[in-house]
Amino acid sequence: MLKKWIKDIRVKTKNMNRKETIEYIAAYYWYHILIATIVLVVISIAVYHLAWGKQKKLFTLAIVNQQIDYERDEKLLKQFAKSSGIKSRKLSVDSDYLFSYDDIELEGVNESSFEKFFLGWSSGFVDAAVIPESLYNYCIKQNGIFTDLEKIYPHILSEDIEERKESLYMHNGKYTGVYIEKTKLAKDFIIDIKNPAILVFLGNDNLHIEQCRKFIEFVFAE
Repeated sequence: MLKKWIKDIRVKTKNMNRKETIEYIAAYYWYHILIATIVLVVISIAVYHLAWGKQKKLFTLAIVNQQIDYERDEKLLKQFAKSSGIKSRKLSVDSDYLFSYDDIELEGVNESSFEKFFLGWSSGFVDAAVIPESLYNYCIKQNGIFTDLEKIYPHILSEDIEERKESLYMHNGKYTGVYIEKTKLAKDFIIDIKNPAILVFLGNDNLHIEQCRKFIEFVFAE
């Protein structure tokens, strides 16, 4: 089709100068150009999503029921990328998770975030999360599984053991979380003493153990 249009234009503009040719094309072929442009844009978008858009991340962090702050998310992502040596495009930090659960009722939130979070957990697309302790307890009641920190980072208690213990959240005799207020990330989060924010690693078969270990090292680094 494109070859036919070009051939037709060449024949009809054979005796025209450059200006006349441009005016002729603009007058009689504008809709052809528009259609071709739309087709190219659609193809480009499709190629992008097939080639890059659906690439699985090496580490995804969900921030739940904190303020939605994309600038903070981007800053945290870039800092972790620099610390870990992982390319930033392979990482994801997302705070677009505001939802009600159990007896926690939030107003004006998009409850689809609830499904987004738990679907990401069950499908293995979310590796770690910063969640309130109340949500942790809710997940436990729903048979949710959190990964033992010592499985991810066997030496987590090897140095400064007493000080490190104060930073860790224990459940059923295992360390399964890190109190955000005890890490260098505290200044970027809302600190609630009654319902503290906890960094946890979600239990699923697709958990990126190496990247999770690097994130633990990152949050405790000076």
